[in-house]
Amino acid sequence: MLSKNRNIILFVILVVLVGVYWWSSKVSDKQSNYRTELLNFDTAVIDQIKIVPPVGSPEFTLNKGESGWVVKDAQKQFTADNKVVARNLDLLNGIAVKRMASKNASMHEQFAVTPDKGTLLELFSNGKKMGDLMLGKFDYFQPQNAQPDPYGRQPQGEMVFYASIPGEPAVYVIDGQVGFGIGKDMSSFRVKTLVNLDKNQITEVIMENSGQKTNRLVKQGSLWLFNDKVADSAKVAQYITRISHQNGSKFAETNLVEGLPLASKIKIMGDGFPEVVLQSYQQDSVNFLVTSSQNTESVFLDNGNKLIDRLMEDDEFFHPKK
Repeated sequence: MLSKNRNIILFVILVVLVGVYWWSSKVSDKQSNYRTELLNFDTAVIDQIKIVPPVGSPEFTLNKGESGWVVKDAQKQFTADNKVVARNLDLLNGIAVKRMASKNASMHEQFAVTPDKGTLLELFSNGKKMGDLMLGKFDYFQPQNAQPDPYGRQPQGEMVFYASIPGEPAVYVIDGQVGFGIGKDMSSFRVKTLVNLDKNQITEVIMENSGQKTNRLVKQGSLWLFNDKVADSAKVAQYITRISHQNGSKFAETNLVEGLPLASKIKIMGDGFPEVVLQSYQQDSVNFLVTSSQNTESVFLDNGNKLIDRLMEDDEFFHPKK
């Protein structure tokens, strides 16, 4: 009797072990099909990036040449910002998966990872595709616990994007900051520089407003003079720092400034660099077009002339009342 019970117990144990093995093998199979990162490539070998936005926006490519990257579509071509391209490649390489949103291709429409709704990115090296990604819609999840922590800090929600690998059914959740950081149009990659100078090399700035007095800031020895009067050193330092590095924001749809009235001009001179000229042209009652001799292929749209106005200072700024 004892022998019979022992055999039954051993049989039950064997069945349990087989069941555990079968279950663990299934879990292992599922985990092996679950991506932990979406792309993995050598950023140094990538020489072309093709980006196809959702229907309605033109596709464009980034191509790496001897002098750097260029971005172009069917009609136009511009110099690309090499740092921006490198940052995008770093973001794409090793994109971490937060979790799987769906295993079914039928859900692609819902998560906007379809050709008409998503943004397709393809990476190439010498004509060979090194990877591709379909970036879908953005989503935000409210924090489950709305109560602040013991330090009074409010809980943060979760920002995510959905993404998929073309040809695969699964949809993945990736970090929202990664999704936002990836450029999705040509403007994202273009050089936005207006002024990029070493502030220590600047020795003179001339500010001209149409129909108004021309102001001149010039360095003489260890002093700065504004309109021939000694300027406040702290204000000069603040201004020179500001004017030495300025970017535009929105590119104008047209580069035609010929015939438009000149609203203002700034000339920046110094040691070790050619004169930099910024010019603002009045397009209509609200918009101005801004050009820079440091970025001759671009014209920037300046709403309300705010971009140039912040670089135009007067006596009240440089000679503050004590």
